Amino acid sequence: MALNIQILKRPEILGSLALFVVLILVYFFSIDIRATRGASITADEPFYLITTQSLIQDSNIDLRAQYQDHSYRSFFDHPDGLWTQSVPLEDGRLVSPHNIGLTILLIPGFLMGGLIGTQIQMVLLSASTWVLSYLLTLKLMPLKPLFVWLVTIIIALSASAFIYSSEIYPEIPAAFFLVLSLLLLVKSDRVHVIRSLTILICISTLPWLAVKYVPLAALVGLYTLWKSTSIARILLIVVGLLFAFAYILFHLAAYDSLTPYYVNLVYAGDSTVSIVERHVNFFDRFYRLWGLFIDRHFGIARWAPILLFVIPGLALTIRGNALHRLVFSLIIMQILMATFVAITMMGWWFSGRTLMTIFPLLTIPLSFFVINFYSRFRLPLIISGTYSVLITVALAIAGHRREIVIAVDPFEMSSPVIQFTNNLFPLYTSWNAMTWFLTLIWIVLGTLVILITFRSKTILN
Repeated sequence: MALNIQILKRPEILGSLALFVVLILVYFFSIDIRATRGASITADEPFYLITTQSLIQDSNIDLRAQYQDHSYRSFFDHPDGLWTQSVPLEDGRLVSPHNIGLTILLIPGFLMGGLIGTQIQMVLLSASTWVLSYLLTLKLMPLKPLFVWLVTIIIALSASAFIYSSEIYPEIPAAFFLVLSLLLLVKSDRVHVIRSLTILICISTLPWLAVKYVPLAALVGLYTLWKSTSIARILLIVVGLLFAFAYILFHLAAYDSLTPYYVNLVYAGDSTVSIVERHVNFFDRFYRLWGLFIDRHFGIARWAPILLFVIPGLALTIRGNALHRLVFSLIIMQILMATFVAITMMGWWFSGRTLMTIFPLLTIPLSFFVINFYSRFRLPLIISGTYSVLITVALAIAGHRREIVIAVDPFEMSSPVIQFTNNLFPLYTSWNAMTWFLTLIWIVLGTLVILITFRSKTILN
């Protein structure tokens, strides 16, 4: 009885448990939504799993046996079988063009239940990530626990968060370790040895999940160095260099290069430098800075309008304390990566994949906005939040009815919930006068709101 009373008095415990249970119950409904008409999973997903299968069956990452025996059919149901994404190495090995971190992480789920077991593991990890996000926001923001809980669950129930809760991609695991590293930095004026090494382990997992997360790991690493004691700094540098050395040695041995992209059919034989050069593009992709949010098909705020308030919230976040500014930097860094480095924002996937790693951090700027402008924007916040959840419900229903498939045509669902706002958002696969007109309106409105927000008197801490 006394224990129950103590739990009720601690919102972080009660809120975490409630959030975890609600999200698991909701996220389970994302599992049976097919990726394409021909297969339940697609794009990079089967290639993470086939490597997991190879590790379990052969204790290596050479996929020749899996292709020869067609053992991948236990998790990939396309009638034409699984294609290859990579070219053989000089010694004949066939390896997946993806970092190995996720494939190792998925071993428990795959052992327990193949594809379904893996998806359940991802659901559990997704719900846990949002619990960490709730705890981080609770510690960083002067907001009542109920408001923090509502902010967290509204974003966690957005369409992108719902779909990627069971998708087999490294974004959610990367988000888990990223948020965990930030939690370890909260209320630590000086970071001592044990805590600093724990943070180092967290951020060192990011490159193993995907090399594209190195900038995020670097930002957290530099902040930790700044906050660490002298002894902790020395150990961080030494152990960090050892981790980097191990990473380099493994990738040279496994892929003959610093990056798995070297074996990709698209980049086969290219050097690491030329692969980076082919990824980076500034002028042709500049529109993504806003397209990632408002594109009719792939914009995250088009699928969850509550996320529009994240933009002015960022203008407040940068005015907060040092850890708030780190959160701001991480969000902006990932937006820049998704804009100028990612090959496309309109890939064989659902909206938001390139931003999912920082999705659980969006609770911070949204909380800043709620703290400072809730009284003036109460109705828009409530309406957009409710509408965002309704879109997710409509998407789930359409997916389970096989009206749409996630990686091909989710934007074609007939529900009026999504269709009646279609013409408010520009479509960046069709550049015409209306595209430019809508873009101009959104940019002007967004700029005005950011300027007004930034210049307003605000509560920051």
